Amino acid sequence: MVTDTGKKLYTFEEYEALEREEGVRYEYIDGEVFAMAGTTKRHNTIVQNLTFALRAVAKKSGCSVYSQSIKQKLKTGEKYVYPDVIYTCEPADQADDSETVVRSPSLLIEVFSESSQRTDIYHKRFEYFKIPSLQYYLLVSQKHYGIEVYERSADFWKYTIYDGLEATIKLKKLGITLTLAEIYES
Repeated sequence: MVTDTGKKLYTFEEYEALEREEGVRYEYIDGEVFAMAGTTKRHNTIVQNLTFALRAVAKKSGCSVYSQSIKQKLKTGEKYVYPDVIYTCEPADQADDSETVVRSPSLLIEVFSESSQRTDIYHKRFEYFKIPSLQYYLLVSQKHYGIEVYERSADFWKYTIYDGLEATIKLKKLGITLTLAEIYES
């Protein structure tokens, strides 16, 4: 379907077929598709370090961790995005390993760059906060050793900044401890 402004709108099925055919990741926002930018080696290393550190905890806890190529379903509208790391303990999210979507994450992580910072901080964050299962949202800088942690409390989100390689992040609700030294290790 084409809108009045000339934009092509896709059904979810057409969107998934487009990704398979082109081999390109797109975010899907109410029928529109937006190509994902490529990443840097630094970005990739940070994502791998996070995934590796979380995988050990996930295996012990009956949870799963996914990185970069699994979509997150947002709660408002028909929206699917690609967080850098998704951590879920929801059995329905783990039941079918051929699925490409997670619906009930406990932890979402974005490793941001100058080009993605605005989207990750201002747009995705508010959408992520609407996901009832989400306990933590981490924004990881590529430019300096710093991580912003948002933690769900009863009726608000607590915000903490961790700065420097000696810092340790404790995500108590999930039994996860991460050091910035291991996250930023090259």
